[in-house]
Amino acid sequence: MGSVEWGRRKGAFSKGRLTRFEKVKLLMNMGRMTVLEAFDAVREKSGLINAYGADLDGLQPPDTRLVRDAFDLADDVQGLELMRHSWRTYYWAMLLGGYRRLDIDREILFAAAILHDLGLARDRTSEPRQCCFVVHGAERCKAHLVGKGHDRARVRKIADAIGLHLNAYVSERIHGVEAHLLSRGAMCDVFDMGKKRLSGKVLRQVHAEHPKGDLVNGLEIWPGHHLRDTRADFLIGLGGKRKARPQPRLLTQPGE
Repeated sequence: MGSVEWGRRKGAFSKGRLTRFEKVKLLMNMGRMTVLEAFDAVREKSGLINAYGADLDGLQPPDTRLVRDAFDLADDVQGLELMRHSWRTYYWAMLLGGYRRLDIDREILFAAAILHDLGLARDRTSEPRQCCFVVHGAERCKAHLVGKGHDRARVRKIADAIGLHLNAYVSERIHGVEAHLLSRGAMCDVFDMGKKRLSGKVLRQVHAEHPKGDLVNGLEIWPGHHLRDTRADFLIGLGGKRKARPQPRLLTQPGE
């Protein structure tokens, strides 16, 4: 559920629409994350969590052509809230990976993080009510980076990580460290899941560099806005959020 190949299904479950089994799986994934968060809360109260922190300068992505091409695309087409969310997602992913001492391919993780909501870009050619925005974004990312001449296997990892990140939980064993951490980073930024593992100092540093603003409108978390039975539609329904007033898309990208 969520890979580029999965997003190409035809028929009743095309365009990222979930089967009944996949809805149950997504619900179980959310339950798993809720249990992990509750366990962290107990450990925190017991003084058993050694909160992790790091110098943000030491977490920067490598200066490679792939990183530059991914960033340039994001900077060209994503609004300020999306860019800030994407940067925070990258940092949370790196920090949560550091907490577990995981070996991370920063190039893949950054490219996936900075483009993980590309399906909500200002110049998108498909609206969320027409197709799962994550599926659309993963396909666009893949086409763009392959078109720039990047290694297809690495691009596939990036695109699959993007497609998988809305699954609530992504298996590190099955899908790799970077896909797992991208999902954890996004869940951390939207739902605060995992923040108990991070030091107050590093939390403040990330929010100082990339402040969290109107995330509901920035991510278009509006009931009825997304294609019925896609992951976004299902998760918004679980949250029971009131509909927020859609904001006009930014015509220019403010500087970070």
